[in-house]
Amino acid sequence: MASADTAAARTPPTAPPRTLGPFDATLVTVGAMVGSGIFQTPADVAARTGSTLRALAVWALGALLSLLGALSLAEPGAALPGTGGLYVYLHRAWGERVAFLFGWAMLAVLVPSSAAFYAGVLARHLAAVTGLPTAPVALAVVALVAWVNVSGVRRAARVQSVTTLARTVGLTLAGLAALAAPAPPVERVAHTVASPSILAALVPVLWAYDGWIDVTSLAGEVRDPSRTIPRALVAGTAAVAALYGLVVLGYHRVLGTAALAASSAPGNDLGAALAGAWGARAMAALVTLSAFGGCMIAVLTGTRVIAALGAVLPGVDRLGPRHTPDRAIVGTAVLAVPYALSSHAARLAEVFVVGAWPFYALGALAALKLRRDPSLVRPYAMPLYPWPAVLFFASTVAMLVQFARDDARLVAASFALIALGLPVRALARRITR
Repeated sequence: MASADTAAARTPPTAPPRTLGPFDATLVTVGAMVGSGIFQTPADVAARTGSTLRALAVWALGALLSLLGALSLAEPGAALPGTGGLYVYLHRAWGERVAFLFGWAMLAVLVPSSAAFYAGVLARHLAAVTGLPTAPVALAVVALVAWVNVSGVRRAARVQSVTTLARTVGLTLAGLAALAAPAPPVERVAHTVASPSILAALVPVLWAYDGWIDVTSLAGEVRDPSRTIPRALVAGTAAVAALYGLVVLGYHRVLGTAALAASSAPGNDLGAALAGAWGARAMAALVTLSAFGGCMIAVLTGTRVIAALGAVLPGVDRLGPRHTPDRAIVGTAVLAVPYALSSHAARLAEVFVVGAWPFYALGALAALKLRRDPSLVRPYAMPLYPWPAVLFFASTVAMLVQFARDDARLVAASFALIALGLPVRALARRITR
């Protein structure tokens, strides 16, 4: 007979209250996507494509693929509106083992490294202005974000909404100002690419759009999730696609493709070109705010996936007095410490974040498989079924193949980390028995 402690550990936690409305959920989608990537990625894309037209085409393709993903996963999101999002869909379609591997990747690296990466970006920008040491500031940011999330999902969502609105408005104003500039400068240095690769340029664009799926992990805390989740996915992704198109066009118009490709801080350069030193400081402040928002959303949404591991790792799904997954949040903050202290935090985040994309592809296939499940009620049906899921799956596989060609060791390390979850799962199941 199981002990009382074991039985208690396996008891499902009390469901959190559904406090987030449609507007909150949409802002979560927008906030998860609009991170610090839009301030650097346009330079990488310009360098890989060599022309404004090709660069804009790649950004449009990235927007299309992200929208296909949102359309694909909106159907299982409406049919299975439980906390954990993609974890829940993978569990229903492919079993507990595949779902655990996704949750393991989120627990071990993806969430803590993302939180540490954004905290590091914020700390470096503050250090440039105040002279404060970066490591203590980064750790303080992680601690602050953890505290805000433990204090309640409503407060965390409110903080996230404020930062999202501020950076969205700031980026919109910067894009409009760039389009209203008198005339673009003449490029004095021709920038050519020997053999521009759409797939190679698409990789950083998809990173910039990453986050469109995050709102699904909060489905258990959203009001009327069967309607709210699909709307937040599609509307949020479409809004960010329009915003990114405006900003990227502004980058190319004001800086020119050659200067943009050579820039190490395109956001600051755009601000300086528009409004001198004041504009550069304003863009630096916008980057700092976006980094804080990225750290907030990583913890807010990622810890819900980690909490879904409670069936295999008892205790991580325990809810605190404010109905938040306190153990998952605190555990994420603790695991973020070594990433924040590492001088290679940015590289580590890039190395292992690729591990999430195979699960995105499996999520698209899960949408197709679950369509044949007669026990599921589907309040939302995928438009043009099955093409959004098929195209998203194919494009994700193509992107991963391209990434493997560019850096085989990076992909191998990421997949090795995922595979490490199998012995961890076996050990955890043996201990809980």
